[in-house]
Amino acid sequence: MPGPQHKYCIYIPPEKRKVLKHLSVSYTKPYAEVVRARILLLSHEHPEWSIRQIADEVGCRPSTVKKFRNRWVNEGSLKNHPRPGAPRKHPSAVRAQITLLACSKPCDHGKPWQRWSGEKLCQVAKEKGIVSHIAPSTIRLWLKQDKIKPWQYHLWQKSPDPKFVEKASPVLDLYENAPQLFQQGEASVCIDEKTSIQARRPLHETKPAIAEHPVHVASRYKRMGALQLFCALIVANGITFARTFARKRFAEFKTFLLSFFSSAIVKGFKVIDLILDNGSTHAPKQLGKWIASLNLSFNVRIYWLPTYASWLDQVEIIFSKVTRDVLTPNDFNDKKELSQILMGYFDELNRHPKPIKWTYTKTKLVAKFAPKSVQMAA
Repeated sequence: MPGPQHKYCIYIPPEKRKVLKHLSVSYTKPYAEVVRARILLLSHEHPEWSIRQIADEVGCRPSTVKKFRNRWVNEGSLKNHPRPGAPRKHPSAVRAQITLLACSKPCDHGKPWQRWSGEKLCQVAKEKGIVSHIAPSTIRLWLKQDKIKPWQYHLWQKSPDPKFVEKASPVLDLYENAPQLFQQGEASVCIDEKTSIQARRPLHETKPAIAEHPVHVASRYKRMGALQLFCALIVANGITFARTFARKRFAEFKTFLLSFFSSAIVKGFKVIDLILDNGSTHAPKQLGKWIASLNLSFNVRIYWLPTYASWLDQVEIIFSKVTRDVLTPNDFNDKKELSQILMGYFDELNRHPKPIKWTYTKTKLVAKFAPKSVQMAA
């Protein structure tokens, strides 16, 4: 049955109708404006429709339909009315100065702190005469709206290598093209070491989690020695090859490579691209000659990472997983048990291997680090 007659008849002039139709299908305008435009257009095109029918079609409350129909008739506008309540306490200039303060270091203002908090920013803002009174919660709200978090910190590392782009670019090319190269018999392999993994025997037994209590780990322990973990990661398929050693020298690295080169996972490859950092364990001046003396059935190419650029090495992600999954907490009775558990972990990884989803490309590298002349050439 038709609903009651509308108190107001909605008429939209042709020029306004065109604007509202464009607004009603927009994906970039605020959603509230899109809803209001649809309400008016439906009211104009279907004068017989009830408030409830329009609300159901648009997906809003009947009260919203009624409010903006009335506002259009009385004011010819769909804009919000001014909000009630007290005026803003702090002018925008105060907010700008406190934001600037949050983006500086506390030591720049003679304070011994390493990080800001809402309370500390409030204190310094008052001392500097920026504002006579303000609540720390107000400062935190402003910074939250601006997505500024001066109480958090994130570790980062910048490589001083003058040939950073020159060395990193071919490695990123290998990562990007690893699946295609793998099909052609060429494997990209990241190799590195996780050093000094401690075996710590707790003086009291670790207790598993129970209701309302986490895992309980004894704070006192006895050191039972340390191991060095050597690991190779095949980029294309996520297969790993790992061994543990008592020491971390070029001698152990050569032993590891010999085991890797003779393992089943490299059979059938024509080329192996080794991606390494230039640490002393890898002996950059000797490694190439030593590999050439092995007379292997496949070619080995060595790609050296830039100095202090471990974040470009995919095997570091594997080491991060090892730390989370196996070494936290690192409760082991001795080095033998530690080695067995580590090898068991890598066996488990290889049962369900997953290549790392690497998204950092050569294009991004060049855009960020390369000189403009190089960017134009690329």
